[in-house]
Amino acid sequence: MTIISRRNIHYYLTALFCMLLAPAACYARLLVLPFFSTGGEFLFNWIFQSIIWAAVLYQFCVPGAWIPYRSNSSRLVLIALLGIGMIVEFGPMVGVEVAVAGFAIVEFYFRRGDWKRAAGALLPWLYLAAGISVALFFSSIIVTLRPCTEYDAALGRLDSLLLFGNSVIHLSSQCTSLYIPAEYIYYSIGGVMGTAILFLCLSGDRRAAFQMCGTILTAYYISLVVFFIFPAQGPFIAAGLPPKLLTASMQSASLHNATVLYHHRGWIHPPSAYYVAFPSLHIVQPLIAAWFLRRWRAVSAVLYAYCVLLAGAIIVLRWHYVADILGGLAVAALSAAIVSAGSRSFSASVEEGASVRAGSQ
Repeated sequence: MTIISRRNIHYYLTALFCMLLAPAACYARLLVLPFFSTGGEFLFNWIFQSIIWAAVLYQFCVPGAWIPYRSNSSRLVLIALLGIGMIVEFGPMVGVEVAVAGFAIVEFYFRRGDWKRAAGALLPWLYLAAGISVALFFSSIIVTLRPCTEYDAALGRLDSLLLFGNSVIHLSSQCTSLYIPAEYIYYSIGGVMGTAILFLCLSGDRRAAFQMCGTILTAYYISLVVFFIFPAQGPFIAAGLPPKLLTASMQSASLHNATVLYHHRGWIHPPSAYYVAFPSLHIVQPLIAAWFLRRWRAVSAVLYAYCVLLAGAIIVLRWHYVADILGGLAVAALSAAIVSAGSRSFSASVEEGASVRAGSQ
């Protein structure tokens, strides 16, 4: 296999899975079109969250990001007024998020950012979103063929060895005060991937953005094979979280949907849930994003720190076994090795501040 084909293998894999989608759906009696018709709102929320992450990481982790305020401090007044107005209008949490997103867009204009490159980031975004949607559909197909809790007991026993007789359920029950922070960390993952896409595209390296998305998709495809061999859903099937939590309802729906899929007979619309416990894809994605942002060392360091917090949040919320997280580390490394083999290294001579091309006016 040549170097070029190894770098582009994710395109071939995505094309293969797309070609297999219709016959696999027919075999499993799952409707394809309705499943892929409701992604607009999700994509918008994903981009919105990514702008917030990218703005914060750029402002605090890229050298020179604060220089423009020294010559034009009045812009800080505009930011403050924007923040106050949004908080009054939308409340503290949403208001701050909307204010940060608005700040990012206004500053991008003031600093003469490259709008063409920013718009170009949409293509890698769509590629990643489409590939993940295909993977989600195949996870549903697998669940129609095999009971998705078949290896939960085995993974639980493996965890007992790794945790010296302990379990994820026990650890989670000792951290009830962390449930809400853990949810915020867990559901922020989309912003991490979007940040990587924005940084790479604004630096003029959209090929690297596609490569990063392809690495994540390759991890998904590998995980689907592993899931088919070792189907498991997660430790939450043994004991759930308090019903008031968003995660509790999602986990309950996931288990219910898996049961419906496995026992269905006629044609049905598969629910858009995800059933892969081993390996943990939630830890795979930010790890890959952090690795592709390694030219911005401070940004990459923050994302690696986020991965550590995310691993803790995954355990607290009972989404995965410890073995799943270790499996995710292995899949992330394998996917990066496959897709990035022979690719050129990032230029160390590029100045961090200039490479984002957000300007410094």
